Amino acid sequence: MPKVKDLEAPIGWLRDPHNKWAIHFDFKKVSGELITSDFTLDMWGVVPNGKPMEFKSRRKVTKEESLKTWNQLISSNWVEFDLGKNKSA
Repeated sequence: MPKVKDLEAPIGWLRDPHNKWAIHFDFKKVSGELITSDFTLDMWGVVPNGKPMEFKSRRKVTKEESLKTWNQLISSNWVEFDLGKNKSA
């Protein structure tokens, strides 16, 4: 299995152009190794202050499905964002 550092799949957050939905792209790793069939896409509702706070669903996907979904959303004007920068104290 490939090491995590060799990962070429999306990891992070995308938010829709209407600021209503966010999707978190992630993967599961065990002992530094990537489990290629255990990528997850988590759908979140975005609250008025712009934070994804209402968990809606989780879908397990392959690396290829994750990349395809990421590219489709980017081409539909979804934007990548850093949740850490959007947290308030």
